[in-house]
Amino acid sequence: MQECSVSFRAQNQPTSPPLHWRDCTGLDEKNRWSGRDDLSLDCVLRKIPRFSSTMKPPTESKSTNDGSVSEAQAAFDALTIPQQRAAVFRLQAGRETVEAFAVAFILALLFRAFIAEAFVIPTGSMAPALMGAHKDIFCDQCGQQFPIGASSENRTPALELAVVGGICPNCRHVNSLDLANDPNHQTFSGDRILVSKFAYTLKDPKRWDVIVFKVPVNPKQNYIKRLVGLPEETVSIRYGDVYAKQNSDSDVSGIGAIQRKPPEKLMAMSHLVYDSSHQAQSLIDAGYPSRLQPWNPGDDSVPTDSWAVDQSKDGVTATVQAAEGQTKWLRYYHHFPNQQQWNAAIAGESLADVDPRSGRLVTDFYSYDAYLHVRSDRVYDQKPTPVNVSRLQRMLGKTRSDGVFRLDYKSGGDLSQFRDTVSFGENYHGSGGVHWVGDLIVSQNIETSADAKQLSFEIVEAGVRHLCEIDLKTGEAKLTLDDGEVHAFDGEGNVHPVAVTSVRAGEQHDFRFSNADNELTLWIDDEVVAFQSPTTFDFESIVPADENQPRYAGPGNPLDSAPVAIGVNGGSATLNQFVIRRDKYYIAIDSRELDMLDYDMGALRRFVGAGTRTEEIVRDIQLLMGEPTIWADFPGWQERRTVSFRMEEDQFFPMGDNSPASLDARCWAGNKTRLGNYSSPDKDAYKFADVSYVPRDLLVGKALLVFWPHPWKSPLPFWPNLDRMQRIK
Repeated sequence: MQECSVSFRAQNQPTSPPLHWRDCTGLDEKNRWSGRDDLSLDCVLRKIPRFSSTMKPPTESKSTNDGSVSEAQAAFDALTIPQQRAAVFRLQAGRETVEAFAVAFILALLFRAFIAEAFVIPTGSMAPALMGAHKDIFCDQCGQQFPIGASSENRTPALELAVVGGICPNCRHVNSLDLANDPNHQTFSGDRILVSKFAYTLKDPKRWDVIVFKVPVNPKQNYIKRLVGLPEETVSIRYGDVYAKQNSDSDVSGIGAIQRKPPEKLMAMSHLVYDSSHQAQSLIDAGYPSRLQPWNPGDDSVPTDSWAVDQSKDGVTATVQAAEGQTKWLRYYHHFPNQQQWNAAIAGESLADVDPRSGRLVTDFYSYDAYLHVRSDRVYDQKPTPVNVSRLQRMLGKTRSDGVFRLDYKSGGDLSQFRDTVSFGENYHGSGGVHWVGDLIVSQNIETSADAKQLSFEIVEAGVRHLCEIDLKTGEAKLTLDDGEVHAFDGEGNVHPVAVTSVRAGEQHDFRFSNADNELTLWIDDEVVAFQSPTTFDFESIVPADENQPRYAGPGNPLDSAPVAIGVNGGSATLNQFVIRRDKYYIAIDSRELDMLDYDMGALRRFVGAGTRTEEIVRDIQLLMGEPTIWADFPGWQERRTVSFRMEEDQFFPMGDNSPASLDARCWAGNKTRLGNYSSPDKDAYKFADVSYVPRDLLVGKALLVFWPHPWKSPLPFWPNLDRMQRIK
């Protein structure tokens, strides 16, 4: 009935002028002939199957001078109105789809060019914050997770060096990799990060930002480093710390003020020294002494009426009962088994005769750089290659084909199978650190009884005790600098900065206390405590630069050989977890020709012998770090360099977090000159190749987040690595 009524009305309605095809598009005659051929009548009709096969080559649909219409217009007039509208809509929909794709593509290009872009980290110069090609390991003795670098495997298309092991930063056990059977021991690609290109359009970069830039020695290549020096200042590196002064400030003598890291940056840039949560069962069974030992000031022996330390595979627990007015101390002695002791423990032999109070210095050991590698032909008959590895596979963490292993390669077996062909990393830091680090961060979980009176935390650097004492009745926290004499903090009369906290006796809290960059910081339950006066200080007014060295005064006063302690006064307390981290140590060099060492090697050779090789001196320094009784006789403390770099307007000074393995503004100047790589049709391409800074024009942007770290390959392939998806700090 509806169709009949429509037909009836159509037959009885007045005849109207024929509908022109342009009436369906909304285009007037002027717009029709303005070059919009995508809306020509021929285009409309060719979208209709019944006309597309019969129409002649494209013709104009405009009416002729004598009033007649074209073939296209006549065909269009023959359609019903719904058909005419459908034809036009079909054309418009196709055009809009193409336009949408074009706009999306242009927006993507604009987003990439001006707003944000993804980058892949190729090397470990920013490790462990950002990792290049690497391996992720869980220590087979203590279970600590740690990464080791594997960028050396990617320097040639065919694998020439194979990473076969790594050293745990917690227990220092040398882990052998099971390359044949454990898919998670394969090499993973670097972190994929998102970089904001708009970040520095409206504001200047800030110190400690992680920045991406065109490296001056090769402007075609992007580098990522941490910004430590700003325009119009002179930046200096001394004893691992960064100093700066304004170029215009002629009144400031020396190297200026130390540059302090905000708490968030400090933690992001720190390195693990020890975590009590991860204990090696073989060491416990062998009776190897815990690093946490009870201690009484001045006593040469271990007290028996103080802290009781219990070790298990799950961690360390320490408990104490202290009388009121008496502080019971628990000290951390920095020691770990050597390879001979590890072999004995794994073989089931006893290590109970090891001195529990033996201690060594905390150094700039980088587990990321402590990888062990051999020539690949010692592992493979057919080397892995990047051939036939797709982009998708690379994104999912696969960088090479699997290769074919040698029949005599014992995957996961003792590294002695390679005899003397194993090398530690690519610098002198591989097997152990070379520079003493006194800036430490200590975290602990402590529960006290209701009758406990006071908690004390202590960090020792260069013989100076940095103390934090918390009154468990009032919650007041008090700081002290003491080397036999109490010294003031910055600010007039500021001898003991104090703060009010919510801590009371009978509670359990997470405490963190740090001495870093000449500043003391206290966290309680991950919140930074605000003190009523500055907690910064001038360390050189306490210990002059030429006397800044570790101190040891015997077992009763171990100082830097046992640099961390916890004290409880009154009542009982339980320590549930204890973690030590160290601050970043920047090596003071100003040329790539220098070894990655702070020490003046010429001066040390005059001390040990003119013909002594660098690696022999480094080995002796590493041995000396574990001999407190001869620290005072080592001349190297006074032979550590101080280097300075002057920045002018729009000049920035970046360095890598992995200082021993970073080619950065300290040492890239002149690399192109020495390598002879100045060939370019653009005469200005390498105009900054001999400078120790990044000009503003070469800044690309600010690194924001790791959006795609490597996925795990078990328990399922491509298992997401959610812990590494994080904001870059």
